[in-house]
Amino acid sequence: MLRFSPFQLFSMIIVMLASFTVPVTVAYNIGAIVAGFDATPSQAGLIASAQSLGTAPAAFIASRLISRFASRRMFIVGLAVLALGNLASAYASDIEKLALFQFLGGIGTGIVISIIMGTAARSAKPEMTYGFINSSFGVFIVALGFIMPPILKAGGVHGIYLLYAAFALVGIVAAFFAPNSKAPTAQEAEAQIGEPADVSERASRKQAKTIGWIALIGFGIFFFAQSGIGAFAERIGVASEIPLQTIGQVFAVGGLLTIVGPLVAGWIGARFGSTLPLFLIAVALGVTVFGLANMETPLSFYIAAPLFTLLPGILMPSFLGALAVIDPTGRSAAMQPAFATLGAILGPVVGGLVVENFAFPGLGWFTIAVIFLGSLFMSAATVGADRKRSQAIPEKTAM
Repeated sequence: MLRFSPFQLFSMIIVMLASFTVPVTVAYNIGAIVAGFDATPSQAGLIASAQSLGTAPAAFIASRLISRFASRRMFIVGLAVLALGNLASAYASDIEKLALFQFLGGIGTGIVISIIMGTAARSAKPEMTYGFINSSFGVFIVALGFIMPPILKAGGVHGIYLLYAAFALVGIVAAFFAPNSKAPTAQEAEAQIGEPADVSERASRKQAKTIGWIALIGFGIFFFAQSGIGAFAERIGVASEIPLQTIGQVFAVGGLLTIVGPLVAGWIGARFGSTLPLFLIAVALGVTVFGLANMETPLSFYIAAPLFTLLPGILMPSFLGALAVIDPTGRSAAMQPAFATLGAILGPVVGGLVVENFAFPGLGWFTIAVIFLGSLFMSAATVGADRKRSQAIPEKTAM
């Protein structure tokens, strides 16, 4: 169990934000790529998928290395690779080279976010740690809502990728002050929790690993749906003749809501369980996606777009906290970025194909169905964690 000083937690959050600039700005990137390279929506979606294609295997491999290398070294290596990929992307001469350079940058992102998630899972209060991490994204989204539109107008694709490279360099500086630890090896983890008392306990531990895999697959499905329509949120607004500057301000409102939402979710998840929030948020997100994809007036966008940003941010702390309860070593949480980005690889590409054939309303219905499927798989972890928490309460009372 790790305990962070406030400054260490702040530094780790800066590292996280610096590594995640491209995924969190995908709606802006799609528009910039379409305009800068005269690309189709599916081609622009392919660039977002190329970044994810680098992130997924890198995150998975990094999750296997968290007990071999200290986190600080992994942060610095990942951010250096990301900075190089984004710097090269700023000077890409065609869309094929841009895809290659974004794949390289995605490798850096995968290394960093895997180590961040595994480190947070081993903290004294993982739900609240994840709450702080996701809340910081709200602050970041607010800032980007004001930064990105003028950067896009002034520099286009060249300008935004130079900005992302600069963020990665800032992250390298912050890495020197972030927590520096290794996860326990499998043998060390077994020694900490002791040998299984009987056959049923041994089976229970094996079942926990299976539950983790099922939930992570569901998380990948959930992110497939979210990234598919999220990549075209800016295009939905533009199609309704909403000015780009206004769209940025709407996204900033969503960021403001996301500052508080994850903190509340972290507090709720630690006290009232994870399953009920999962399904309430899934239903709310389904309604929000319907409103976003079937816009009648710009008002629909003004309401749905901030909620679309807020609701996944509320879900993350409770779900990741459930993974930390199921697997206290942090390995399942460290694999979470790999599964999320595996879903995100296909999301923008499939989303672009759906839009081209069935327009935005068709994308909305497709997204709703996939969100509910992913949530069903994710409930394997939340139900298991809630059951484990309820069993721990009587034991504490007896003591």
